[in-house]
Amino acid sequence: MHFDNLQLFALIMFALINAPANPARWTLTLALAVAQGLIWLVPLALSLAWLRGGAETRRELLQMLLVALLALGVGQLVTRFWPQPRPFALHLGHQFMAHADDPGFPSDHVTVFWSLAVAALGTLGCRRWAPVLLVLGLLVGWSRVYLGVHFPLDVLGAAPVALAGVLVERLLRRPLAPLWAALLRLDDGLHEQLLTLWRRRRCA
Repeated sequence: MHFDNLQLFALIMFALINAPANPARWTLTLALAVAQGLIWLVPLALSLAWLRGGAETRRELLQMLLVALLALGVGQLVTRFWPQPRPFALHLGHQFMAHADDPGFPSDHVTVFWSLAVAALGTLGCRRWAPVLLVLGLLVGWSRVYLGVHFPLDVLGAAPVALAGVLVERLLRRPLAPLWAALLRLDDGLHEQLLTLWRRRRCA
């Protein structure tokens, strides 16, 4: 089998990161927790930030969420037109996490973290999250390569996809501004109704 320089580099990096045949139990447990659990911090953190944030922060959160969705859409287009197999599909390395045999480039999990990170850089209220999201994305990428379900290039490929999501969102920002304003008004109205119901129950 012939490999070009980029493919050879990717295989070498994969071999260096992928778990050995008999990994330490604590390392395997940590990798599984990171690979499967960290992604659930995203909706939790966004929800808490939404509840605690003012109108401007909530608008920024809507924009960040749209960036992540757009980046995932771009990733699906890449997967459709340039499908790349996962390591286990090529019988390479050691696999320690069950996964569907679908194309692995780019990593959806890392795309979510890095698209939110890049989007956060362009905000005022959420900018401090950017370094944390970048590091979390890198940890998730490491874990999924370690567990044998991604190549390192699948992880790195999430970076340009995240940037593409940001660029598309910037193009849509002005046309979507009325929609964000309407959603924020709706949220404010719902919030007021819930507060009113809560006060009535306390007084009853």
